[in-house]
Amino acid sequence: MALFIVIALLAGACADSGSDSVVDPTTTVSQTATTLDADGVRYRFIADAGSEGALADLSDTDLGCVADALLAASGTGVVLSIASQGPKPHQAEMTVDALVACGVVGAVFRTGLFTGMATDPTAPDVDPLCLLEGISVDQLAPVLVTELSRPGGVSVDGSDMDVLLFDTPLMVNLMRCALEAAGELTPFCAGYFDVIDGLLRLVLTQGALESTPADPVAFASLFHVAEGVFAWLATNVPEDLGDSAVLVHDAVIVVDEAFADAVAGMGDDTPEARDTALLAASSRIGAGLEGMDAGDLPTATTRLRAHIADECGAQATVVFDLFGGFGAGFVQEG
Repeated sequence: MALFIVIALLAGACADSGSDSVVDPTTTVSQTATTLDADGVRYRFIADAGSEGALADLSDTDLGCVADALLAASGTGVVLSIASQGPKPHQAEMTVDALVACGVVGAVFRTGLFTGMATDPTAPDVDPLCLLEGISVDQLAPVLVTELSRPGGVSVDGSDMDVLLFDTPLMVNLMRCALEAAGELTPFCAGYFDVIDGLLRLVLTQGALESTPADPVAFASLFHVAEGVFAWLATNVPEDLGDSAVLVHDAVIVVDEAFADAVAGMGDDTPEARDTALLAASSRIGAGLEGMDAGDLPTATTRLRAHIADECGAQATVVFDLFGGFGAGFVQEG
């Protein structure tokens, strides 16, 4: 997933969280701390923390603010240790609280992304500022806490880290920013990315879709949001694709209504009730597609998907993957 790429870049670029290394500077830091007042500690913090790493692009004023916030929460020895070695895992929350208080969380993220992407040959060719558009400090701060809490950084398969950025436009940003960087972002794709953002967030957060048995309530919520995406496509594709888009939208309405009614009739949330709801939805979908004479649906779906892939990239067609298991009418045979 594109999300994992960005997380991997952040993990390598932010302040060093591996300060529990073989070399322990605690002794020298403690000796120095006893000879420095708050102004001296602030000066050392600006010099050491601002020399490299994720804080390197902060102004002296911002670095001084972070030092003061850390001094208010801890002792001088701890602040000097963080300045020279980065925060230890148990100091992560305190450090991020200081960054938040000084309004520099976004700047730290930007520096981390710039640095990581500049040194990683596999990094996507996108503007880090573009990737972070629409992501708030409240969403970024927990990511930094989780990252700095792990010695050595964050692994790309850390599921608890993934959850922190699920409810952000990061996934759609990656697709949009890649086209924007290449000068290929059309008004159609810009509008399409706007309408699929909510669906992508829902897909990422619906862990029930990966469970066994499948959750009809999760499917119902996804297909309801997906119906809005296909409604937008039906009125925004080029004229020669209009009939295909309308046909696919009509079929999606059948799926949406089938799951909505099946969930409404569940009564309880037992495994038996879920199985019954899934069977009822699948049966109604089959009957609905047959009733609308959807013989041309596979061809229409293929044409619509190909247009989006050509215009907006293959990743942008993920919405079509939701319908693979419900109604063969969506799938082109052969």
